[in-house]
Amino acid sequence: MKRFIRYRIEILFTIAIIVLLSLSVFSYIRINNLVKASGLVNHTTTVKLELENVFSTVADMESGHRGYILAKDIGFLTHFNSLIYGTQLKLKEIKTLTADNPEQQSNFSKLEMLVNTRIDQMKDAVLQSRSSEITPETWRKGKITMDELRDHIDKMMDQEALLLKERTTSLTQETVLTPIFTIVIIICSLLVLFVSYFAITKELKISNVLRNDLEYRKKELLNLNESLRSSNNSLQDSNISLEKMNKELESFTYISSHDLQEPLRKIQTFISMIIDMEENLSENGKKFLVRSQESAFRMQNLIRDLLAYSRLKTESFPVEAVNLKTLIDEIKDELSEEIAQKNVSIITIGENEVQIIPSQFRQLLINLISNSIKFSDKEKPQIIIQNTTVKASEIPNQEVIPTNNFYSKITVTDNGIGFDAQFKDRIFEVFQRLHDKKIEGTGIGLAIVKKIVENHYGFIFADGKVGEGCVFTIYIPVN
Repeated sequence: MKRFIRYRIEILFTIAIIVLLSLSVFSYIRINNLVKASGLVNHTTTVKLELENVFSTVADMESGHRGYILAKDIGFLTHFNSLIYGTQLKLKEIKTLTADNPEQQSNFSKLEMLVNTRIDQMKDAVLQSRSSEITPETWRKGKITMDELRDHIDKMMDQEALLLKERTTSLTQETVLTPIFTIVIIICSLLVLFVSYFAITKELKISNVLRNDLEYRKKELLNLNESLRSSNNSLQDSNISLEKMNKELESFTYISSHDLQEPLRKIQTFISMIIDMEENLSENGKKFLVRSQESAFRMQNLIRDLLAYSRLKTESFPVEAVNLKTLIDEIKDELSEEIAQKNVSIITIGENEVQIIPSQFRQLLINLISNSIKFSDKEKPQIIIQNTTVKASEIPNQEVIPTNNFYSKITVTDNGIGFDAQFKDRIFEVFQRLHDKKIEGTGIGLAIVKKIVENHYGFIFADGKVGEGCVFTIYIPVN
């Protein structure tokens, strides 16, 4: 008789657990559908933002190459060349994002062709301006290409808008249905608990011997239900937090890439048109217009750097084994004009291989090398980049907590104007500038460098002496 009672109790518990697990799985499916719908909406929004970024970047290149043609200022050409690399990265990002959409992939091929065509036209215009004046036909071809590019991007944006509408409708449905199903699941779970409780109570009346065991199982079942309810609440809180963060990020990205940069682009364009069209401007008038244009250019750089810094906090990329010397050679080609202008010598020594996020570490090295060039005051500026593998115990700062046994120690040393060692921690803060405000910069470059190192789970230290140069020491984990 006791064995039969125990058997019946075990069956009741088994049924209750199966029902609860089934309800939990169903709840997970509903929540997962909600997360997927939210992810699709975010994906579509990201594609639209990237399309806007491509056009904005091409428009920036328009300003840069026009500025160079008009002013013959090498700064505009440097800005133009840096934007070409950024445009290619954005095109790759759009290609990846639209990989699941054959129609958009077809549109992307034309988009890539139009962008590359416009870049080639601008390069030809720059070369032509060095030997002769730009012909009206050259400007007309550029305008036609830009109009085609704008129309094609609008077409792709319209397709994404249709997708966004469909996916937003799906997300709305999931948002409405998920709470309803959650309530139904909770009610069913409570019904299962009540049924199990009364059935077990009935069995206990037959035999008091099993009372202790039954109470124990009852508590386990209650704990299981509470755990499931807590997990469900936690998932809902996480979804709300994620949605809020996504909205904030979308708002910031949109404002930075459009609302803030668009007026600056217009200011630069209008000033260029005034300088180009108005022949009766006095020298002072032209001087003031050029200074206004330079101020707008600096503001645009500041907005772009802030946007880059913000993205470093949210984006994540895989670590790869990269040849450091090859990466530095590519950067030297990219900065060849600045290097040649100041006759800078860049020396690479030590080990070649490092395990890094290539795109981010490339930006890190560009920022450090550009700073060294910018703050050089010697007849023969020299930058030495060395890479060695060291043990974690060799990291000098005792406050850091190494997570690996070995690290790549990368030092970037220059013989420039240096800085006071008492400011070696402040220089990594946003907007901290220790030198003359007349020197070009936004005060964000080294903050970006530090954030990139943190994304690698590494450490960075700075040291320097006024008039003797500075050294940046980076430790990157070796996996």
